[in-house]
Amino acid sequence: MKKRISETEINDRIDIDETYDEAAEAEARREKKLKRRKRQRVWDRIAGFIIISGIIIGCACLTLEYIIVKGPSPALRDIFISTMDETRRFKFIPQIFLTADELKEIRSVEEMDKDITTDTSLITIQAGEAAQTDDGKDAYGLVDDDGDGIIFTDIKGNGFVGYMITVLDPSRVFVGMPDSYGGVGLTLQELVNKYGAEGGINAGGFKDDGGGGFGGIPEGITVINGEIYNGGDGSLNGFAGFDKEGILHVGYFEYDDIIATGIVNGVSFGPILISNGEPTPSEYLTSGVNPRTAIAQRADGAVIMLVIDGRQLHSIGAKYQDVIDILMDYGAVNACNMDGGSSSIMVYRDTYGLIGEAGTVQVINSYSLLQERPRKMPTFWMVAP
Repeated sequence: MKKRISETEINDRIDIDETYDEAAEAEARREKKLKRRKRQRVWDRIAGFIIISGIIIGCACLTLEYIIVKGPSPALRDIFISTMDETRRFKFIPQIFLTADELKEIRSVEEMDKDITTDTSLITIQAGEAAQTDDGKDAYGLVDDDGDGIIFTDIKGNGFVGYMITVLDPSRVFVGMPDSYGGVGLTLQELVNKYGAEGGINAGGFKDDGGGGFGGIPEGITVINGEIYNGGDGSLNGFAGFDKEGILHVGYFEYDDIIATGIVNGVSFGPILISNGEPTPSEYLTSGVNPRTAIAQRADGAVIMLVIDGRQLHSIGAKYQDVIDILMDYGAVNACNMDGGSSSIMVYRDTYGLIGEAGTVQVINSYSLLQERPRKMPTFWMVAP
């Protein structure tokens, strides 16, 4: 016979169960809180380590910068200041250690004669038909292995690496731009796909409010397929442009100069690095160590496009003189510096899948450490198919 449980006993058991549930919930809450505290302590330690490390590194950097700026080597000081001046984020650093008058004196350079006229008689366009030696090399030691008229060359210097494209036929080189003038620019990859081009490099300066890398308006005189933009602005620090014969002109151009020389494709930037076979003297140039882009032309008409990596562990960057030395070694007669820093980029259509997937557009150089993506810009030097 089953024993009947009284209502009182039932209520007592319910109270016991409820008490047990409350105790279990309290224990679960306590364990959860302990785990949360442990996680918080771990994150606090990590944050503390990061903050302390940041303070130590920051103090070390400031100490090193002070030694460089106030130390016994004026040359090292000047390079450091010029390197900072050429960046968007770190222009303020020299002002921490030096007065405005001291910086003005350091930054001053001799005024260069801007009356530069390209001697077209120095250029005889051969469109890749230059004489070659028995081993297939041209006068500059380069070989067009696949016969497509484009030669790639790896560049190595003291503290930097770079990449050079030599386009044997200058008529293939032009300035590309987005579909409309102004607004937001395009990346070089997008523009190469737009034109079906073989590759290219970044070109002139541009307006980029806020420094976000979306600029779509070029600065200075810009000529695209014979149409002149910003005609009243002048060429700022320099100009590089091709006439209808495929000869590269470099100098300091105004609107009338563009008309007189018959420029069909050109952009504004500078400084001029080589003119009529003569390098620009160092007293007219001041530069730090940064990513670089330049365009040049050899005596046989071949066009040289050069990009040098910078602001990276494997390649800190190059000075203007480094760029001049490289271009002179490869036969440049005329050359102009292009926009550098975070703008420096070179891309190539990988037809045979040598770098990545066949037929895709590949970035050849490396972005600087602080750059997450390629910049959108309004003008690029392009290589037609």
